[in-house]
Amino acid sequence: MGRILEKRLAEAGYRLLGGTENKEELILDLLKTKDARYLKAIPFLIYQYNPDLDWIYQKTLQKGILGQIISFTKTIFAEKNINKQLPNISGKGDLNYEEFKQEFDLQRYNTEKPQLMTEKQKAYAERDLQMWLSQLFTKKERQIMKRILNEKPVSKTDYEYYSRKTKKKLSGIINIQDFAKTLYTKSPRYDQELFRLKKLLEQWLEESEKYKEINIQRFSVFDEDKIFIYFEQKLEPGQNCGTSKNLEEIKNQEILKLLEKYREQDFD
Repeated sequence: MGRILEKRLAEAGYRLLGGTENKEELILDLLKTKDARYLKAIPFLIYQYNPDLDWIYQKTLQKGILGQIISFTKTIFAEKNINKQLPNISGKGDLNYEEFKQEFDLQRYNTEKPQLMTEKQKAYAERDLQMWLSQLFTKKERQIMKRILNEKPVSKTDYEYYSRKTKKKLSGIINIQDFAKTLYTKSPRYDQELFRLKKLLEQWLEESEKYKEINIQRFSVFDEDKIFIYFEQKLEPGQNCGTSKNLEEIKNQEILKLLEKYREQDFD
């Protein structure tokens, strides 16, 4: 979820200013994380977009956190002479006011003076880079890459480690950029009934044919009263099997009902 929120914050202008993002929904999602890294964005979102805080308060389960953030925001606005009316909502939490204030100041500065880059911004950029690198590379790999990037010598052992492992990762990252960008824009589609049917068919085959731990790869209903099932046994990976059955052999009414909805499916 963290990656998705960071992408949405960037698109919404955090370094903000996208106009299509529903800011109320975005704030609700930030509250769900209960993570201060994301919660610190909320005062600036309030400043920039005037979201409906009463509506958000009614919807969120994190009322205490939201109340404390609104209190922080009121204090920040008062100190900065920002004239905005906020609802009388308060709450208790363990958030740090100074961190929220510093984040607000930084984001406001980014918006109003984007041509300047302070040392704090550089530190934030380095922090973000290290966060992304840590999701892909070990600490040892990051240390070696930093030395190479700064054109510093490395030991023979580190050189061999980099060539054998890290460089291959970097090559993979470079080569799958278009694929990753395309995949990232797509939302997974979850179909509980379909995979319920798959599980039931697997159990039925295991019981009726004495197969062990099968994995259905595809199935199709044909001639209105028959089903063809293509599968592999998990204990013999790569050994694919196919079987054709009459639907009347299936006594499980839940399977038959689901087969009326799903006539064929490929799980590869």
